Amino acid sequence: MDPQGHVSPGIGVQIGYNDRSIADILANQEDIASIITPTPIEGLDLAPSNIKLSLVNENLYNTFKRERRLLKSMESIVKEGRYDIIFIDCPPSLGPLVENALTVTDYCLIPCEPSSRSIDGLADFIKKMQEVREGELNDNWFIVLSRVKKAAKLTNEVIEEKLSEYKERILDTRVYEREAVNQSQIAGIPVYDFPRANKAIGNITNLAEEFSKKCPVK
Repeated sequence: MDPQGHVSPGIGVQIGYNDRSIADILANQEDIASIITPTPIEGLDLAPSNIKLSLVNENLYNTFKRERRLLKSMESIVKEGRYDIIFIDCPPSLGPLVENALTVTDYCLIPCEPSSRSIDGLADFIKKMQEVREGELNDNWFIVLSRVKKAAKLTNEVIEEKLSEYKERILDTRVYEREAVNQSQIAGIPVYDFPRANKAIGNITNLAEEFSKKCPVK
């Protein structure tokens, strides 16, 4: 659900501008199963995105029941129980795309960088989440501090103090900024298959394990 489409090349899948993507699904109200494609990672499929989704996003603003299009497109794969887990990657901004994702999700993980801008946007997102779901997510949402720099100890302490009202919602695992992650994305290789990425892999694995405990699969 992110027009930037970074997930696809990050796991070795190249999606062109004219290739069918989630933009077509939302614009034409089609079944999402028609665009699902396998990836080099065993057991992982992808419903790809590209920049065309930006145009769809703009058109959705004045569309009736705009927030329910993704829900409708996913009916078949949910009914079939085709997947154990479905992750939805969202753009770092509020709008119809995020509303669609919030409408269908059981859990929400909110990345927050240690910066004043991210903190300002966090409050707006939480408010939007509560509006869209009308409290249905209850405590099934969490914040993960990402792109944290270990050397910026003072900044990290200040940021965590500013986030004190969300203390119970912040995961213990911090995702640290690692050059190996950037290099793996440039190479289009999953970080788990990238050389010299042991520290990043350990960090991401810890996050996955903690999130799995907080959000058990139904």
